Amino acid sequence: MKKAYLTLFALMSMLAPLVAQAHVPYLKPNQFNVTHHRLTIESSFTEFPFQADFAMDSPNFTITSPKGMTSAITPIARTKAAVYLEPELTEKGTYRISTGPRIGPVYKAVEATDGKLYFADDMKRVTGKATSLAYYSYADTYIFKDDQKYEAKPFNKGVEIIPLTSPNGLMPSGELSFRVLENGQPVPNARIIVVADNEHYLQHRIGDLYDVDNIRESNIVANPQGEFTFQPQKAGLHFLFVTIHHQINEKLWESHNASLTLEVNLPPETQNKP
Repeated sequence: MKKAYLTLFALMSMLAPLVAQAHVPYLKPNQFNVTHHRLTIESSFTEFPFQADFAMDSPNFTITSPKGMTSAITPIARTKAAVYLEPELTEKGTYRISTGPRIGPVYKAVEATDGKLYFADDMKRVTGKATSLAYYSYADTYIFKDDQKYEAKPFNKGVEIIPLTSPNGLMPSGELSFRVLENGQPVPNARIIVVADNEHYLQHRIGDLYDVDNIRESNIVANPQGEFTFQPQKAGLHFLFVTIHHQINEKLWESHNASLTLEVNLPPETQNKP
C-alpha cells in the first residue's frame, strides 16, 4: 500500500491546518428519473447534505451506461461552491455517475490509545500520539432513463457502496440492500452513516459525519460480508456515507470516504395528491 502515498506525503510539506473542516463529498442530480434534457448533477463537499459548501472537482468523473460502458465526463461549470455535470443518456436503463477516486489534503491528526484516529476539530477533545492523515473521497449516484433495469457492476477500486438491486425504486418503509467494498473486497462490519435531506432543520446534530465516535440513531452496521439493508421512513433525498481508516506507517494514516446519494419516492397513490 505504499505506492503513491509517500510521494503524496512528501509533496504536502505543509500539512492542512488544525482548523480545517473535513466535509463529506456528494453528487446530487436534479433528476433521478431523467425525463427531459436539462439533466444537471451537482458535485460538492458539505457538512449538511445536501447544501453545497465548496466545490468538489475530480479528474475522474465518469458515467457508466446500462451496458456497463464507462466514459469520462467533463464538467460544464465550476463555482466556488460546486462543480456541475451534464452527462448525456443515450439508452434506456440505469446509469452510475461517479467522481472516481479523489486525493485530498494531508491533515494533522491524533492517534488515541485505543487506536482510533481523530483529525480537524475532533483533535480538540482527545489526547494521543501526533500523526497525519491523507484524505481520499469517492461519491456516486444512480439515475435512470425510461426503465430501471439494473445490474450491480462495481469498479473494484477504492471504497464503494454498491446497491444489490435497482437503487431508483425505493419508497418509504421499503428496503434496499447494499454491499460495501474496498478494492473489490467486502468490508466486514462497516459503519454506514445515513442522513436525510435537510434533517439539520429538525434537530441539532451531535458529532460530525466523519467522526469515528458518531453514534447517530440512523447509523447502520454492515454484516461480516459487508452487506446491509436500508429502510427509509420518509420520501426525499438520502445520503449514505462510509469512512474507512488504514495505518500506512507510524507517521501516516489514510481516510477513505465514500458516499451514495439516493432518492426515496412517494408511493404511487400519493404522487399526484396535494
